[in-house]
Amino acid sequence: MLGLSYIALALALVTSSIEAKITCKCLPGSPCFPSPPVIKSFEKTLSEPLIHPRPMGSVCFPNDPTFNPTACAEVKSKWHNGAFRTSVPEAAQFINWETMINSTAVDQCDPFSDVNDPTNTCFQGRVPWGVVKVKSISDIQKTVRFASRHNLKLIVKNTGHENLGRSFGQQSIMLWTHNMQEIKFSNRFVPKGAPRGTTGVTAVTIEPGVQWGRLYKEVADRGQLIVGGIGAGGSVGAGGGWPMGGGHSVLSPFYGLGVDNILEETVVLPSGEHVTANRYTNPDLFWALRGGGGPSFGILTSVTYKTHPAPPVTAAFLVANTTTEEGRAELFKEWVKIHPTLVDSGWAGFWPYSGTQFFLTLMAMGSPPSNPKANATLQGFYDTIKNIEGVEI
Repeated sequence: MLGLSYIALALALVTSSIEAKITCKCLPGSPCFPSPPVIKSFEKTLSEPLIHPRPMGSVCFPNDPTFNPTACAEVKSKWHNGAFRTSVPEAAQFINWETMINSTAVDQCDPFSDVNDPTNTCFQGRVPWGVVKVKSISDIQKTVRFASRHNLKLIVKNTGHENLGRSFGQQSIMLWTHNMQEIKFSNRFVPKGAPRGTTGVTAVTIEPGVQWGRLYKEVADRGQLIVGGIGAGGSVGAGGGWPMGGGHSVLSPFYGLGVDNILEETVVLPSGEHVTANRYTNPDLFWALRGGGGPSFGILTSVTYKTHPAPPVTAAFLVANTTTEEGRAELFKEWVKIHPTLVDSGWAGFWPYSGTQFFLTLMAMGSPPSNPKANATLQGFYDTIKNIEGVEI
């Protein structure tokens, strides 16, 4: 019992020590925040001056300095356009992450609200106060060091698909990596630090701003295949949060997760140092980056993926509209029932559900599928659900 008391006391002391070191970030308007001359001096070291964005909908508010009816019409027409949202730093893919919600107010900027109401104001929400348009590794290093020196809240946005909203933050400074777009192919890639005589493999090295839609096309044009993500219009970034979160793919059952196909990464550490990580050089960092989640260990500046010969494949698609609760329940019942059999017969894919619709995107190796049970198994599922009352396919 006495031993347990010593342990509890030790833990309490450790906890107190940790808590004592926690400090809040320095925000705009605080005495600790860098002065305008200091910020201007920092800007001069970057490829381009800082961007000070307003929320995307601000151009629709007559009482906002950015009011522009022409720009407002464009914003409204592209409000749900994923590709457009990746092209500007102030827009997230999930609109709710642009909004700041607390116990007393909802700070948002909705261009579809009554913008002519003089009491209706476009609030900054979680859109950052400053954005560094990254064009070089040096831009990232200098920003990381500046944010560390002044205790600023630093965030990273590539395309803005981050599901938990971590690519946005109230009163933060953003590293916007979307414009780093270089792609390099290699027929015999060998990781840095590999033993002499290591056999090279086909690979592609990308900067963080490259998106899957473009990368898929360039890889396919070379008669190769890459394990990658999926998103509306191919807008998900191939060199940002996707590989750092593990990298699920429709091809994962056949070639492994995205992280299983990464040969090498380069990253800027919190110290501002730029390093290479692979199985031979900084192997612990390489292990952590591949699934550690977000910029927990550093900011990616490049990723090298292994590419594969492109085999023939069979794809299957389904959209099922449900009109009744009973129909929806029966549809999911049949889907859960058939799911293990579909996997065993060689199918892999995605099945998102939105509102009253069920979407199915599947792939099997071979054309026709190499597994002789593949087509019959899937057809059996189609035949079953098309007879469910309240389901239309």
